[in-house]
Amino acid sequence: MQAIPAVTPLPGGPPYNYMEMRTIASGALLALFTLVVPAIGQDAAQPARPRYVSIIGTVEKMDASGKSLGLKTDKGEEPTIKFDDKTQFVRMPAGETDTRKGTRAAAADVGPGDRVIARMKPEDLTGAPAVFLYFTKQTDLAQRQKKTLEEWQTQGVAGSVKAIDPTAKQIVISVRGGFGPPKDVTLDVSGPAEYQRYSLETGKYEPSVLASVQAGDQVRVLGQKNADQTGIKVEAIMSGAFKTVPVQIKAIDTAAGTISGVDLGSKKPITVSIKADTTLKKLDDATALLMARRLNPSFQGGDGRGAGRGQGRAAEAGGQAPDAGASGRAGGGRGGRGGDPTRLLEQQPTIALADLKAGEPVVVTGAVSPDLSRLTAMTLVAGVDPILRAAPQNGPDPLGGNWNFGEIGGGPE
Repeated sequence: MQAIPAVTPLPGGPPYNYMEMRTIASGALLALFTLVVPAIGQDAAQPARPRYVSIIGTVEKMDASGKSLGLKTDKGEEPTIKFDDKTQFVRMPAGETDTRKGTRAAAADVGPGDRVIARMKPEDLTGAPAVFLYFTKQTDLAQRQKKTLEEWQTQGVAGSVKAIDPTAKQIVISVRGGFGPPKDVTLDVSGPAEYQRYSLETGKYEPSVLASVQAGDQVRVLGQKNADQTGIKVEAIMSGAFKTVPVQIKAIDTAAGTISGVDLGSKKPITVSIKADTTLKKLDDATALLMARRLNPSFQGGDGRGAGRGQGRAAEAGGQAPDAGASGRAGGGRGGRGGDPTRLLEQQPTIALADLKAGEPVVVTGAVSPDLSRLTAMTLVAGVDPILRAAPQNGPDPLGGNWNFGEIGGGPE
C-alpha cells in the first residue's frame, strides 16, 4: 500500500510544501523584560527554541566544490543551502518519514531533481551549514509515483460526498458504477489516514486534513474494503470541489494563463486559470459528432437539422458538478456504450492555450471558488460545439456522468 505524497515531513518538521522560518526574540529585549518584571522567571520569559527548523525543496543546482546547493521550494522560493564536512547526509526511501530507515550518504550522492530536507539550527538560517541533509533521489520518486498512480487508478474508489459525521469519524459517499444506480459507501476515517486536497491556487493536490472534506466534494479513496464493498477503512483520501462547465470564451491572456468567459449554464462571468499540468484537447469532427449522437441519436450535425429538442444553442446546455464515480478509465454509465469518452479524449490532439479563439465554446473541468467565479482547469476540451448543440433541452445533461472528461483524483501530483 503506497501513501499519497512522494516526500512527507520528518518527525518534528512541517509539511513538505511549506518553509518553516521562525523568528526568535532578541536577547536584549528578553533581558530588558526580565529587569522590568523581575517576578517572572527566566524560563517563563524566554520562549522555547526549536532544536532545528526545516527548509524543504527540490535541488536546482549542486555545487560540490563550493559546498552549497540551490533549492526551489514548493512556494517558489530559491534559498541556497550550505554544508560542510560535519553535515550529515542521509538518503531516504521515497515516502519514508522514519529517519532511522535512511542510509548514510555523501554530498556527491545528491543531484538536481532530488528532494531535500535541510535541518538547520534556528540561529544559523542566515548562512551557517546545515546540520542534516535528508534527501530522496529523483529516480526513487519517479518509480514510487508511477506505482502510486497505478494503485490509485486500479484500486481507488471515487464518489461524491453525501454526509459527514465528525463525531463518528465517518463519511458517506455516493459511488456510481456501470449502468446501475449509485450506491452509498461509508468511509471509516477513525484511524490514521493521509489527506490531500486540490488547490484552486496551485492546481495541485496539497497536504490537508479531515476537516477540509465537505459535503458535495468529489473524492477518491484508498483503503481496506469490506466484503460487499459498502464500507472502506480509509488509508488515503483525495478531495476537491470540482465542477464541469461549458464556457464561451470572451478573451484569452496567454501570458497570465487565463481565459475570461461566460459560464453557459449560469450565464455569469467566469475566469479559468490554465496551469502547467492542465490537459488541453480538441475533439476532431468525427469524435465530436459521435459523442453528440450518443447523447441525442437524432442529432444530424451541421446546422442542427433533425436534432429535435437538441436544436438549441450552446448556451442552453447548462452544467453541473462532475460525477466522480464515473470519471475513471473503466467506462460505464452513459459514456460506456461504444467507447469510453475518456479514452476517446486521450486520442485527440493536444492543443495550446494560444490555439483557442474568442467566441468558441469549451468544456472545462476543475476546482471552483466558493462563488463559482473562478475555476482552475484540470481538463479543457475544445471542439465541443456539436455536443452542446445536441443536448436535449429537457433531457440528459451532456456534462453529467461520463461526459465529465476530467480525471477527478486520478493520482497525486
